[in-house]
Amino acid sequence: MVKHSKKLLVQSLKLLVSAGIIFWLIQSGKLNFAALKNLLAPGPACLALILVFLNLYFASERWRILIRSQGLPAYSWPVYKLSLIGAFFNFAMPGGVGGDVIKAYYFTRENPGSKVVAVTSVLMDRVLGLFAMLLMALLVMIYDIKHILNIPVLLTLFYIIAGLSFGFLIALSLIFSQKIYANGMLTKIINKLPLSHKFSKLYESMHLYGRDGKRFAQVIFLSFFGQLCSIMFLYLAGTMAGFSAVPLKTYFLVAPLGFMATAIPISPAGIGVGQAAFYFLFNLYTGTESELGPTVITAFQVGIFLVSLLGAFFYLRRKDKIEPAKIEEAG
Repeated sequence: MVKHSKKLLVQSLKLLVSAGIIFWLIQSGKLNFAALKNLLAPGPACLALILVFLNLYFASERWRILIRSQGLPAYSWPVYKLSLIGAFFNFAMPGGVGGDVIKAYYFTRENPGSKVVAVTSVLMDRVLGLFAMLLMALLVMIYDIKHILNIPVLLTLFYIIAGLSFGFLIALSLIFSQKIYANGMLTKIINKLPLSHKFSKLYESMHLYGRDGKRFAQVIFLSFFGQLCSIMFLYLAGTMAGFSAVPLKTYFLVAPLGFMATAIPISPAGIGVGQAAFYFLFNLYTGTESELGPTVITAFQVGIFLVSLLGAFFYLRRKDKIEPAKIEEAG
């Protein structure tokens, strides 16, 4: 009972954070829904939805390749349906991991004995997706380094992104290293930690994902393609909303940083947090205050939600559906 009440309180706080930020943006004129009316024209709307479908497809394929690297069968359409279900529950269940838990659970139901792979593949999918975002942000910053050097806050962000990218690279190298795994160096360190048994199993499972360099490269490239689709969506939304003067390269810098902020699980599907992050980043990079950031990320979130309604349809058609709250508790 106490655990349930605590969980309900945390979820309520996340909803309040999201609602509070959205309310502030609307009241202060920083979020203008009317600016998106041009995106509702048949041509732009169809193109926008195609970009959302592709974004989710590349994310789904990234997860599928990670599953297949562990020797389990995973086919594009069934995995894509699970990914759509997960995308829907990112909105329906307040919390950053709600959808991941749901899709991992149902993959396990469809593939008995795959619980460890389902859990670790979702975790590795998150880790490598974040790593790809860091790499893209770092590469764009290096490309536009002259602009970065002229703005102290952007230069600080550059150092942070470079440090995080380097840290990720070192950590992944240690986890995937066959030599380190063979001599048991990391295992000895892990055995000295609390809950060492669980951390040891996690390390062994994650190590397996680095055995196939070709598949690892595919995962990173799929992440880049997925990000490209989301960036083109944002650019389309911004152009249709009247911000055609903002160059495409600005979106390539802002989008990875903004999406990293939405990945922080303090609001449902990053709603509210994303609006604030994109508002700050676009204004910082362009040097002018506008409603561009909140406008384009709101359009993207609406697009993701509309497409994820297919996930709700697939979920309701399942004969083995279980109450989501029970799945998350079991997870």
